[in-house]
Amino acid sequence: MPPHHKGWLYPPTRREITLVLFSLTVFILSYNLEASLQLVGVRPAKLSGSYLSAIGLGGQDPGYDRDGRRPKEWRDELENMIAGEWEWEEGKAAGVATTSSVGPVGTAAIYNADASKSPTFGTGREDRGIGLTKGVSPREQLVRWETKVPVAHAIAHVPGYTILDNVIMANGTFYLITDDPSSLPSLEYIASSSINSAYPPREHEWGIINTADAADKIGTFGGRVFGTTWLALDRAESQDPYTLFSLVRTHSTLAAPTLFPGSSTDVSTQSKNGSLAQVQAPLRLIFPNVPTFSSPHIPLLPGVDPKTHPDPREKSYIGMHPLMQKAALPTVGIWYTEDWLDLVDMNAPWIFDRVIIADRGAAERGRNLWVRGWSPAGDDLAERAEGDDGKPSWAAPFVGLRMKSGWWAPVRKSLLSYLRLPELQGTASSKGSFWSKSATSKHVVTYVSMQDEPAGAGPRLNSEDHAALVAGLRSLQRDGVVSEVHIVKGNGSAGMHGWEWADRMSAIARSSIVLGPYGYHLADSVFMAPPAWQSRDVAAASSVVSEEQEQSAAPLLMEFFPPGTFVRDQEFAVRSLGMRYIAWWNERKFSGNTLPPVFQATDLYQRVPVSADAVMQVIRDEIAHRTVP
Repeated sequence: MPPHHKGWLYPPTRREITLVLFSLTVFILSYNLEASLQLVGVRPAKLSGSYLSAIGLGGQDPGYDRDGRRPKEWRDELENMIAGEWEWEEGKAAGVATTSSVGPVGTAAIYNADASKSPTFGTGREDRGIGLTKGVSPREQLVRWETKVPVAHAIAHVPGYTILDNVIMANGTFYLITDDPSSLPSLEYIASSSINSAYPPREHEWGIINTADAADKIGTFGGRVFGTTWLALDRAESQDPYTLFSLVRTHSTLAAPTLFPGSSTDVSTQSKNGSLAQVQAPLRLIFPNVPTFSSPHIPLLPGVDPKTHPDPREKSYIGMHPLMQKAALPTVGIWYTEDWLDLVDMNAPWIFDRVIIADRGAAERGRNLWVRGWSPAGDDLAERAEGDDGKPSWAAPFVGLRMKSGWWAPVRKSLLSYLRLPELQGTASSKGSFWSKSATSKHVVTYVSMQDEPAGAGPRLNSEDHAALVAGLRSLQRDGVVSEVHIVKGNGSAGMHGWEWADRMSAIARSSIVLGPYGYHLADSVFMAPPAWQSRDVAAASSVVSEEQEQSAAPLLMEFFPPGTFVRDQEFAVRSLGMRYIAWWNERKFSGNTLPPVFQATDLYQRVPVSADAVMQVIRDEIAHRTVP
């Protein structure tokens, strides 16, 4: 009898069911391989570079981790080069230790948040900075004042340097709203015409209006610029290294015990316990009359590939190297004319919480009022001191505004932190101090040379005097009189590589003596170590330091002039910080109250003579005087 064969409709056997289930299991696992491996604890990313990727498996895009990067196993060398190889913990700034303050030279400065607080790039709502979780919200940047327009207040003023609250800008015009114009300084001593700084501001640049007309003039609402704004109104050709110096000095008035010399008016912010509250740092420095670039934009020629990278343009001169602003004031943003016009072209009013204004033209027009000062009551607070003639226009806040001791220290300390230098302070008698033998008597001399600068960049020494000066300094080092001698380039404000600028500033900041031909290239000498005795509050820098203080172990700047020429910028700057100063006419030297009359030469091709032997002898005497037996 033939065997019996089952048909298609007969139920499957146990063997057939087992084969079907096994096949389905293999198919499902293979089709969802990465999910299957994840179930058993294997990360699919680990197989991305293995044989599975080679055969077309395991190639699914893993996406991004919470730190914004691809998983470590998926990264290649290009991604590591672009994004970095730092580690990240949620709630902390990436790539920087919690205790550090700024990054190393050559990297962006990063300020960490406190570990117990949410991370921010500002200091929270106190400074009204923009942060990750704190700061200014979009809703707060719109202010509706209707008929109650914010009234302007003058906090401090000396001609050319003014601190104002509630300044409104609309369509390029600054408005001060008040029903009592006498409570504000005269506009001609606040600002100047943007066309010619020798004249007061024009009507469409600055105006004072009363509260009744304000709403009709500027509207009922506007944007708000939070925090403290520095406003440098001078044009590009009037900028020099002391713009930052004078703005910091004016800003420091906010921490002074009193506003004006002899006045009982207290303008310092008082905390609940009666002590002085911390003064907010500035958030922006605006140059309305300085374009971003000094060189013109040259369009590509017809037929040139539009993707061709144009030739680099030269940034406008603002008196300091780009790294100076980043190192000394890393939280301050720089605005140029184009940035300012973006605000103007919005055709809406903007109210500035606080503005600190610097205007050299206004300072010159009000020179006779520097010491006499200004107050809301219109009282003269002091008689004009003798000997103010010849002071640079940026010296107005040094003469007319009170300061708190150590006002320059935060800027210098920030620069030292950026350069990874310890805090140095000079004293002639403190054990273990910078100047004493127990501190290894390390005396550093820096010569700021203009010999290698382009023709017309500024005065320079005669070639033979330059060679003799360098040889003399080297001999002092060989004899052990000084520990280090540095010869740095004169142009420290622009056109210098970052590493070269850092080396230059490190040498100057560590120096006890800086010397060179006269000019703004010596302005960085304000970063030398201040003397230890400078811990007092002073009303103005016009009061010359005493002979005893002059003879103390303070840093020394020596400036070489052609006979018959003398300017006071560098002398006034270093002496306002308690440092010593000597001017040279060849072998003749001037110091203290015996300085020659001011006479400004205009020849940028000048060759300056100097007696190297006389200079070497003074350095030897200075070092001998500073060294403690």
